[in-house]
Amino acid sequence: MPAKNHQVISLVNAVMAAVHGGCVLLMVCGSLWRRELVFSPWGNSTSRTNQTIKVKVKAKGGSTIPKSRLVRAYSMILGRRGLVGVNGNSFHTILLGREFVETALQTVQAYRMSWLLPRMLLNRFYLSLIVLNCWSSVLVYSLLFKRNEARKRFAYLVCDCVLNLISSIGVPLIVVLTYVGQYDRKLTGFPLESWYDDAWSARVLNEFQMILVVSWMDLVSRTIFSIGVISTTSNLKDLLRKSSDVSSRRIACASEPAKIEHDQEKSEANPKVSSAIVRTHPTTNMSTWKLRAERSILRAAYSIFALWGFVVIGLHIQAAVQPEQAQCALQVRPWAVSNPACYLAVLDCHRLGISGNLDEVEAKWNEFDRSTVVTLVIRHCPALEIPDTIGDFHITTGIKVYNSTIHEWKESAAITNTNHPALIWFYLVRVNVTGGTLPEGILSADFPFNLYDLEFTYTNVRELPDDLDSKWLIGTTVYFEYSELTNIPESLIRLEPYSISLTGSPVTELPPALFEVSDMVYMYMAGTSIQELPRDVENLSSELAYVVFADTNVSFLWPWVDTIVQSQIEYASPLFMGGTPYCTDVEKITKGEADTFSAPPSSEYSTTLMDPSEANRDFLSRAVNCEAGYGLTVYPIAFEDSISGMS
Repeated sequence: MPAKNHQVISLVNAVMAAVHGGCVLLMVCGSLWRRELVFSPWGNSTSRTNQTIKVKVKAKGGSTIPKSRLVRAYSMILGRRGLVGVNGNSFHTILLGREFVETALQTVQAYRMSWLLPRMLLNRFYLSLIVLNCWSSVLVYSLLFKRNEARKRFAYLVCDCVLNLISSIGVPLIVVLTYVGQYDRKLTGFPLESWYDDAWSARVLNEFQMILVVSWMDLVSRTIFSIGVISTTSNLKDLLRKSSDVSSRRIACASEPAKIEHDQEKSEANPKVSSAIVRTHPTTNMSTWKLRAERSILRAAYSIFALWGFVVIGLHIQAAVQPEQAQCALQVRPWAVSNPACYLAVLDCHRLGISGNLDEVEAKWNEFDRSTVVTLVIRHCPALEIPDTIGDFHITTGIKVYNSTIHEWKESAAITNTNHPALIWFYLVRVNVTGGTLPEGILSADFPFNLYDLEFTYTNVRELPDDLDSKWLIGTTVYFEYSELTNIPESLIRLEPYSISLTGSPVTELPPALFEVSDMVYMYMAGTSIQELPRDVENLSSELAYVVFADTNVSFLWPWVDTIVQSQIEYASPLFMGGTPYCTDVEKITKGEADTFSAPPSSEYSTTLMDPSEANRDFLSRAVNCEAGYGLTVYPIAFEDSISGMS
């Protein structure tokens, strides 16, 4: 959900957590205080509540003052024998209503799990719980505890509580525990390489939807499950009492059968009545036809539950028998769909024995439901032609083309916001394009509104369109690593990239305007053919915090570079120049092997970064990072080759 809604979500979760935490705290503190298992510090919470509700204030003359409106309202609604109380006459009606709502929401959750989770074991476990919940209601009502209403209600509540607990925290907790070992505390996140792993990233994007709140309906259902846990546990506490054998410190459900009280006042006045006895309306005041009608309604309701259990099983079986699809690297089995569904689709031309022409690609993509794909990968296609059916990948968040030659990607098959509103990244890796220009398919005027990550690594791109900034999004992350670009066009600068990399490209000159992009934070120019940095940069970006010129031929620095260094030197050097003549000179100077830079002296150079004096050597060692290893591509090409190479 949008960030503007996070405060509301946090507040709702905090309230639910506080209520649950309060109940647990009362139970723990009470048990420690009384040295036995109790539900609150005041002993038996049920009897205590009843005594509070039934309290009557005596006047001086001995007459009884009627209960206050608040106490009467509490007793009528929330009391044990009130409207929603566990001993209330409407218990079964309210339970059925609650069961219908919760079963509907739990079925929706199971349906979402069938779409989002490829783990069949987890799906089957949760589905079995729904079915058992539906059928247990029927078994308890028709077969079990016929002569003991208290135990019958206890069984209802236990089943309801267990499923609510698993729905609210069980499934999300299982998913979270899967990723705990992969979380890097130092990075406060997951390793960068993991996000470039197609299977891992696709799985995370899907499964985290079971953890995070993705819609208002999702928040409402989670809240209802949480409230259901509170409600059922409260009712269970009302049905439990300490065994009559005081020496046996155990909690048990009363074994007495349901009793019918004919005198309500007499019942309230008798404090010796067991707290777990369930009372119902006297039958003398209820006509036979009304009793039969109520029983018929209950039978019909429980029959619906039984039938729904079979329906859920049928939907799951229909989904489970769907055939395995070769292109589905991660296949899911959603309910009530005819075609195989997957959220990681991999078109591997080498493995499938095709070249990648239009008809072949279209035929392969017709074998599965394209609307279910989250990540689309195309590999090892020597003559790739993208068909118009790429427009059917409506929920796809990422597209990657690896080790292929793109012969044709027409505008009619373009990536657009209309067809790909969820797309957030696009990678071309080890790809050749026709004529060394970007294909029309990624230059649509209707460019996806969320596509801020474009990475081209080891391509033959040698030219960019002059109107690139009118097609792509301003502030995007754009990499042309090991491309054939020899210069940085103005259209690329007008994109105002947040992060830019031309690592390994034969760029010979960096324009001053590149350093003046106001919101640019990361700049990677390692391994380029530059000999020096631009002389004059008038409006240096104040956000620039990570600049890499490693493995270039830069041997001196201009005064404006001081500003970059001084802004970050308290934390770490923002300038990475390992493998340059400048760093070679700095290493010799700091070791005392030289006392001047190799570049001819000039008064126009930086007075601090080009000062070889002994007093300045400590500053030089901290100002510029001269360690090796920063000349690699930002895109983890070695990792990509290891997971996507031909097998």
